[in-house]
Parts: sequence; structure tokens; C-alpha cells
Amino acid sequence: MINSIQKKVVLASIITASLVLLIGTTHDTQILAEELEKTKYTNANEIEIHAVFEFREGIEETDGFQVYKQMAGFDRMSETPKFKLEGVVSSDKVMLYEAADMFQQRSNSPTAQHSFSEFDADIYLHQNGVTLRHFTYADCEITEYKVDTFFDKEEGWTTSKGFAIVDEFEFTCRGYAPNNPLYDLMKTNGYQVSTQSSLDLDNNIETWEDHPKFQN
Repeated sequence: MINSIQKKVVLASIITASLVLLIGTTHDTQILAEELEKTKYTNANEIEIHAVFEFREGIEETDGFQVYKQMAGFDRMSETPKFKLEGVVSSDKVMLYEAADMFQQRSNSPTAQHSFSEFDADIYLHQNGVTLRHFTYADCEITEYKVDTFFDKEEGWTTSKGFAIVDEFEFTCRGYAPNNPLYDLMKTNGYQVSTQSSLDLDNNIETWEDHPKFQN
């Protein structure tokens, strides 16, 4: 009788401990999910920046930039292509950090050749996995790099909004080319655009106004 009671007590203890462990694990999972959700940045129209850098040492891709600014290059006759990238410090920019350090050590001399000089860059603007815009830069160098900290200056240090440690890169390149992937896709019939075509007109009808769809 005593052994039976002891077994029930032990079993109840095991079940209680398992429930506590399960509840604790679920709670920790929820906290982790909430923390991961907080690290996401809100972008209008769900546009995301994907940058690809092609160095002599290899290719590096990063989604760690939240700001892309075209500074110069639209006027091909008088402007040297320049652009900026800004984003939180992250582990997917290791080669880019090394490139910035190398350019700083060589004093950004255009004649100084090293393993990270004259690299190419591609900037993709994605929306839900679809590339809306693609900008190609050739023979680039890093002409400015600094780290800054952003925070709410009005509410200061006492809020829970947090701080953002941000990389700020400025690039100067010799070549620049904009690309329109959606238009290229449209030309290959891979992307349909709802527009009125002249082929919709009957062969015997000479004007748009005479087309049946415009008649009462």
C-alpha cells in the first residue's frame, strides 16, 4: 500500500515538473519570437534592400542595410557615380568592413591597389521576393565610413525604444547602370500589364470612339 502511494507521488512529481518545463519552454519561445519581431524594421510598401559586393577576395551579400541613397551619377556627362548605404552593424558585412579599413589605411588613394580596391556592387530593391529595381556599380571604392548611434533625442535614455548602432558607407564608382527587371520581364511575356492594345480594335473600325465598348 505504501509503495503504491509512493509511486503515485513520484509520478505526480514527474508530471508537475514536465508541465513546469513545458510552460517555461513555451514562454521562452514566445519571448524569443517577440524579440525577433522587434528586430524587424518597418519599410513602406515592404521594400527591402539586398546588396551584393564583388571583391577580389570573394563575393559578399547582405540584407543589413535599411537606407540606400543615390547621390550622383544620373547625369552621365558630368557626374561621378556616388551612393550611400546605411544600416545596423551586422555580421554579414565582414568583407565590407575589411574593405573600409583597407581604404582608410591607404588614405583612399585612387592609385593604391589592394585586395579590396576597385570592387563592383549591385543594389537590388525587393518586394515580397520580386526585384523591382536593380542598380549596378563598377570599379568602386569606399570614400567615407563611420559608425553612428541613433536614438530618440526627445525622450532620451529612459525609454524602451532602444538604440541603433549604424554603419554609414559612402561609395564612389566609375560606372553606373540602372536596370528595370519588371519591364524586361514584361517584354518576355512573363509579367502581364493590364493596358488597352490597338489589337483589341476591329479591323473595320478606324477610331477608338467607334469601338463597340464605347457605345451606349
